[in-house]
Amino acid sequence: MAKQKNTDKAKVSATKGFTKRFLKPYGGHLALYALLTVFSVFFTLTTILSITDFLKILFPPEGTQAVAEASADGYTLNYWLNKLYFWLIGFGQSKAVMLFSLLLCSQYLLKNLFSYPSIVLIGRVRSYVVRDIRNALYAKIARLPLSYFSASRKGDILSRFSNDVVEYDENIMLSIQQLVIAVVTIIMYLLMLLYINVKLTFFALLLLPVIAFVVSRLTRHLRRKSTELQQRTSYLTSLTEETISGLRIIKSFTAIDFSNERFQRFNQSYTRLRNKIYRRIDLASPVSDFLGNTMVIVILIFGSYLVFNHDSGLTPELFITYIMLFVLMINPAKDFSTAMSQIKKGTACAQRLDDLLQTPDTVTEIVDPQPFGGLAQSIEFKNVSFAYNAGTEVLTDINLTVRRGETVAIVGPSGSGKSTLADLVPRFHDCTSGQLLIDGTDIRQYSISQLRSHIGIVSQDTVLFNDTVAGNIAFGCPGATQQQVEQAARVANAHDFIMQLDNGYQTNIGDCGDRLSGGQRQRLCIARAILSNPDILILDEATSALDTESERLVQEALNRVLANRTAIVIAHRLSTIATADNIVVLDHGNIVETGTHQQLIARNGIYKKLVDMQSFR
Repeated sequence: MAKQKNTDKAKVSATKGFTKRFLKPYGGHLALYALLTVFSVFFTLTTILSITDFLKILFPPEGTQAVAEASADGYTLNYWLNKLYFWLIGFGQSKAVMLFSLLLCSQYLLKNLFSYPSIVLIGRVRSYVVRDIRNALYAKIARLPLSYFSASRKGDILSRFSNDVVEYDENIMLSIQQLVIAVVTIIMYLLMLLYINVKLTFFALLLLPVIAFVVSRLTRHLRRKSTELQQRTSYLTSLTEETISGLRIIKSFTAIDFSNERFQRFNQSYTRLRNKIYRRIDLASPVSDFLGNTMVIVILIFGSYLVFNHDSGLTPELFITYIMLFVLMINPAKDFSTAMSQIKKGTACAQRLDDLLQTPDTVTEIVDPQPFGGLAQSIEFKNVSFAYNAGTEVLTDINLTVRRGETVAIVGPSGSGKSTLADLVPRFHDCTSGQLLIDGTDIRQYSISQLRSHIGIVSQDTVLFNDTVAGNIAFGCPGATQQQVEQAARVANAHDFIMQLDNGYQTNIGDCGDRLSGGQRQRLCIARAILSNPDILILDEATSALDTESERLVQEALNRVLANRTAIVIAHRLSTIATADNIVVLDHGNIVETGTHQQLIARNGIYKKLVDMQSFR
């Protein structure tokens, strides 16, 4: 139990650091917001005091002079205001009321002249903080290694971008806004109440810990429940995303009813938890309201006693003012307790956002990296091993040299580590032991962005964006001309089908290129990979998912692309790599055979068995 409490405190502390980190650039804005709030509350106070004092002067019980003296001696804060009121009364009661009404309007105007810009200012701060958080999340996701996403739900990551950020803004940022107003109002009202009567105010303060204790008990465990709620929200997002992505399978296996039932069952448990959390939050307001009004009644009784006994100089007029101020302080006090409840609820969102931002980057760049101008000699794997998780190696003691201009093919059974080996070259992962050298220099010494700018990648999973054909080909090369785009498309055997589209190169291809066939999508990926004329080309089973005709067109494009270029080709269809300069056979993360196609066939090993199996099929 004690360990759990320590963990909770650590998480809350980390969350405070998260909010402080993003609010720090706007410290000046927050200070100005607090100052404007002070002036707004100040003019609210002067309005209340003005009404009480003016009525006291306008209808004096024992004569004007006596009231003036009482005001000067017993309530010096309004001494100069009283002189103003007497000056107004000098014009006659009717005119005094009119002039005083104008004075009140002026005070209300001043209050709102300070209140409106403060609201606008804090609204801008909230928007900027949300913007900065989303920018930080996006930049972090772009830096994280691919292994992170293979171990995480896509829906969970999307939920942090959408639901968690919105919940953070509505719970923590909005609550901070309310807290500033509430704290400033309570402090200024308390100072005024202390000024009016110290004894009565201290009596009221003795009752506040009771209210605070009751409200804190109501909101206890709220943060933990909110964390669970955010996790369930992310799971709902994941279910929705998986349903959209797998709708074809769901329909083909007549699993619509099953999917509906699964979603509705989980959604029902999510709703129950959400209702439980909001019941606790909503209960805090009526409870604090009841306790606040009970305090008013108690103060009325005790204050009346002081007035009747002429204790502490508390006159009936001051007591009425006191009650007005105390009643007006109840709403800020309720806002304070509500804001604290919302902050506890929002802590779960902040924790999830901070967890993502604090995820360690396993692929990092050194402080002063060397520039990379392209491959001059070779890529060398020197005793390279790699493991996604400690103790589970995917690659073990790899020694391999890829010389400039060579085409090296990597083959082997599924799960043998082919794609992982290729992913080490653009530093999607870093080897856990050994060295990967380019031209004799450890790859980690080079600038990551410059290194990747000299590498083109075409994978089995075609990744295209909801953009035009030209936009997809020129992705990552914003300065490419239309002529360069078309030239890349011609080399990739894509120009002819592009010109048959409705708007040619300006045709939008939809989400993931769904408006194109598999072969057409793959050829666009090839065009995109070669637009920057990369020194190193990585082909990860680029033709394995294509039909015969599409494979022929794509293979023709690849043959043109591979000419006089360094290439690492991961092959599933072995017929496509028969002319490779070197073929590397992987099995369980180890290199078991190397050589040309003819050499490996003659060796009659694993490669020969793979070829025979495909020939049989």
